[in-house]
Amino acid sequence: MNYIDSEHLESWIEGGQAWVAGGDVCQAFHDVLLEFPWTPTRIDWRAVEHVTIDLDEIDDEAVAAMARAQKVPLHTHVLVLFSPDQPGLICETENALENLDHLYWKAPGARYFCGADVDESGWRYHYRDFGEFDGTAKVTLRVQGSV
Repeated sequence: MNYIDSEHLESWIEGGQAWVAGGDVCQAFHDVLLEFPWTPTRIDWRAVEHVTIDLDEIDDEAVAAMARAQKVPLHTHVLVLFSPDQPGLICETENALENLDHLYWKAPGARYFCGADVDESGWRYHYRDFGEFDGTAKVTLRVQGSV
């Protein structure tokens, strides 16, 4: 079963809070992630310039504002990756960052998302403007121009 088939995510799709991104987009994002240094289970942030936000220390509504204040490149939307061989979701940035627990519920381990924008020609993905949600309380965002 695909993660996006979960009832809690289907309601977001049906309610217009999320759009499905094809597996080809997710695979392309995954391929870019593999270009970065890794520990056995996640990006090796010691080698990538980043900002970490502790969700236990701020309100969910403040995540995007805090990221912007620290000069992290954010786009109008994010691509939420569950697995490179499954469809993902596209959500408005603020809504996604305020609801990472909800989006990644049932998806164990570190999870990745990247920026996306839409214009008259369709979706444009910014795979190198990415972040990681650790599944509990930390969001780590890559600072543009690093590694």
